[in-house]
Amino acid sequence: MQLSERGNGGIVLALAGVLLGGLPCRGQAPDQAPAVQQRAEPATAREGDKGRMTIHVTVTDKLGHHLDGLQASDFTLLDNKEPQKLLDFRATDERSTGDPARVVVVLDTINVDFNVIAWVRQQVDAYLKEDGGKLGHPTTIAILSDRGIQVAPGWTEDGNELMAAFDKSQSQLRIVGRSAGFYGATERLEMSLGQLGQLMEYESHQPGRKLMLTIGQGWPLLPMAGFEEDMNQRDWVFNTIVHVTDGLRAAGITLYCLDPFQLGRTNPYYYQSYLKPVPEAKNAEYPDLALQVLAEHSGGEVVINGHDITDDLNLAVRDAGAGYDLTFEAAPGDRPNEYHALQVQVDKPNAKVRTVAGYYARPEAVGEKKKKK
Repeated sequence: MQLSERGNGGIVLALAGVLLGGLPCRGQAPDQAPAVQQRAEPATAREGDKGRMTIHVTVTDKLGHHLDGLQASDFTLLDNKEPQKLLDFRATDERSTGDPARVVVVLDTINVDFNVIAWVRQQVDAYLKEDGGKLGHPTTIAILSDRGIQVAPGWTEDGNELMAAFDKSQSQLRIVGRSAGFYGATERLEMSLGQLGQLMEYESHQPGRKLMLTIGQGWPLLPMAGFEEDMNQRDWVFNTIVHVTDGLRAAGITLYCLDPFQLGRTNPYYYQSYLKPVPEAKNAEYPDLALQVLAEHSGGEVVINGHDITDDLNLAVRDAGAGYDLTFEAAPGDRPNEYHALQVQVDKPNAKVRTVAGYYARPEAVGEKKKKK
């Protein structure tokens, strides 16, 4: 197995092109970047029947242990606070289904200092070597880097094989000196979101549910840019949010951020000020695109514990072994990209639920309305 490069001149995927084309380039202020067209994934992209949407739900107790054995009657699904009928219900316990989720370990070398990358590499090696290199789930690895994204083709449960590919790729990585200050931050934002888009599109063609475990502090939030954002920029941020959040769900990806936090760094919890969903472009700001925000909105977690990334990987991977898939009929929007908030309630004491925060609906086509009549 060898990691293959996917640079800007390599495999150009549709969603990545939208992200890279609309992002501010080096030397270009954010309030000058062009808006991208509204080409969001349809809300039902994962499902074969028009109008049906499936979301994954993780249910734990207050100690973080997964709650197994729940039935459809234990769940209430609300779409914009309106109860929805479950068209299908499936427990995804791999012990009974034999259908394990897949794990994508993502190392972000764009936004992490070189000394931290070396330490994280040791942590990832230790994770892959556990149990003699026998992984509990089909796993692949990807690296976000200055020379483009590198992805291991295929999946394996052999940690030693994956580690060999990882080590070889790491020896080829180079750290490019980037501009400092504001323009350096926009350059890293451009690289990061573009490569995330490529990885997301690539994994959308892979079968099953995927856990994308991203090791890194995330890309620049650019909070001060919001004071001068015009509607052109807010449209761009909003459209990018729609592409990424709906794209992750449509691809069956739950995103995680494993932050190798170091004391003295900027407040790692700042992103929590931006967890409120963005229903309209006029509300959109650059920090709404933070890795941590996207992760929580996908039903994943943010783990801020720089002491033991190996343990963080094991903790996150537990979500691959259990959970529930709920299928319902998603409502069409009255306008393009109309936001619908989702909420799942479980009728068990102290149950903690994680799932997709919502979706962006589109109006019904004229032909579909006539069929219903």
